[in-house]
Amino acid sequence: MLRMIMILAVTLGAFIAGLAMGSGITSGMLVGGAVLLITAAVLGFLSRRTTFVQQSAARQAQVESVLQSAHDRARALAEITNALGASLDYEKALNTALDIGLLGLRVGASEARLTSAVLLFEDDDKLHVASSRGLPPRDQALVLAGEEGLLAQTLQRAEPVFADGTGNDEELIYFVAMHSARSVMLIPLRVGFETYGILIFSSTRTNAFSPEQASLLTAISTQAAMAIQNAILYTNLRQERDRLIEVEEEARKKLARDLHDGPTQQVSLIAMRLDYCRQLVKKGKAEDLSAELHQIETTARETIKNLRHMLFTLRPLVLESQGILPALEQFSQKMLETHNLPLHISAEEGVAELIEPHRQGPLFYIIEEAVGNARKYAQTSHIDVRFLRQGRHVLVEVQDYGAGFDVASVNGNYEARGSLGMVNMRERAQAIDAQLRLESAPGKGTKVSILLAMRYAAPNAAPKSKPTKTSLGRPSGAAVHTN
Repeated sequence: MLRMIMILAVTLGAFIAGLAMGSGITSGMLVGGAVLLITAAVLGFLSRRTTFVQQSAARQAQVESVLQSAHDRARALAEITNALGASLDYEKALNTALDIGLLGLRVGASEARLTSAVLLFEDDDKLHVASSRGLPPRDQALVLAGEEGLLAQTLQRAEPVFADGTGNDEELIYFVAMHSARSVMLIPLRVGFETYGILIFSSTRTNAFSPEQASLLTAISTQAAMAIQNAILYTNLRQERDRLIEVEEEARKKLARDLHDGPTQQVSLIAMRLDYCRQLVKKGKAEDLSAELHQIETTARETIKNLRHMLFTLRPLVLESQGILPALEQFSQKMLETHNLPLHISAEEGVAELIEPHRQGPLFYIIEEAVGNARKYAQTSHIDVRFLRQGRHVLVEVQDYGAGFDVASVNGNYEARGSLGMVNMRERAQAIDAQLRLESAPGKGTKVSILLAMRYAAPNAAPKSKPTKTSLGRPSGAAVHTN
């Protein structure tokens, strides 16, 4: 820059000297004017350069601010992903989501009062405050239906909803802490077709949610919903594990009872009769020995038959190798041999092939349990087992013609009787997505119906317009109906 000024000064000096020599103007006047011109040029140049430097610094600061904001958002997303993925405690996950969500709102924002809340569906299908920031105890105790206003819109649209406040909302108006809100954002906690609740953020600043912040909060809500789903799945797995342990323990007790009441008693009888035979031999009563040995043989054959029936009940190999109908035919033969109870099996042609192999095992045990109950309590002359096609489903019926009972009274005190027979049937039906129905009346026999979808039936997709409400800790699946 100095070099340019010197060149300009020399050029002006030469020019002024030439003018002075030809025009008679004093050199002092010309020099003064030249100095003013040079000063103005230099000041203009410096002013433009200063403006350029300031603009460059402002642009650099803006770029750094944008980069820092992007860095903060990326860090927040990384933190919440790690925090939500590292814990199966849904309450901890929700608290982390709220904390990081508020942190994301404060990045680059002015000082404004922020509130947030997580509303979850409970067993009453209503929204309860599961966690919050900035809500007083009165607000934390609210229970909302989620059927009006912004809450209903969020659930129906299954996407974030924005509003200027809560003053005119039918349900959010009950939140005292949000009365002064000028910006409200509601995000559904949703995974697939399952909706677990709603995440709410509010601010006292107008237009508080930028597109970047809205995107961040939506990502946080998605992670939170996945954490809730993982917590539910984990809880269900633990409950299923406990149930399997309980079922296994009950099966062991049943096996011990059956062994004690059947083969153990029979083997004891055989031992006593053999001792008696020895006494007959010592006393020389050979004429009585033949009849006693015949009784021992009969008892031994009966014991072998009972043991084989018990082994078949524990693991029917024919079910694994040939399918459910051959297994039931074999089961029918054993019922007739062991208990002298006819079991009639009928099936429409090809209906067994419509039942998936992994469903046939639980279905067989449901039928076995129903037949066992009829044998023990119904006093029936025979039992019918029918396989029928019903639309896109397979219907299996187990019907006896015995004493029957009052279904309502039995279901009313079923848990008090300490038996797991009906519980096992219901749980096995639920495990194969089947519906179980029990019909009976005193003196009119009993019919157990199992309805399950065909093997090649396409599952019905859940409607997108109306999401499913899912309460925490309650597994979603096929309902088991009992009457």
